[in-house]
Amino acid sequence: MNTTLTPAPDQVPGAAETTIDLTPVTAYTAGIVRLAEAKGLRPAWGQPHGRTRRIILNAVGPHGAFGSIVIGRTSGKVLRAEVIHGNDAKVPRRATGTNAVRALLMEVTPSACSQGCNAESSTACRP
Repeated sequence: MNTTLTPAPDQVPGAAETTIDLTPVTAYTAGIVRLAEAKGLRPAWGQPHGRTRRIILNAVGPHGAFGSIVIGRTSGKVLRAEVIHGNDAKVPRRATGTNAVRALLMEVTPSACSQGCNAESSTACRP
């Protein structure tokens, strides 16, 4: 178990395409973050809050999925996650625990939306 916490480097807005520093997390948590990267969610460190830290998820374009993964600040374990499938989503999807968070991220489909997309809905987006 990794009990040390190194400060995450400052993230520059729009620089989420770079890989995230996963030093303070467990190997299983790193696998979940890599899954989020594979789904095009561009994970980046958010601000610490109490005994937790957030990994912010944000796909490209207005119809891409976004949300966050909450991890324990000292344990480095995944606690819960919330993913919203685009701005036209009705309700956010939430999961608690590592296996449920992994299952939630497996359901995310990579967005075909581009940065300047002006389509009416996510089904109208074209790659």
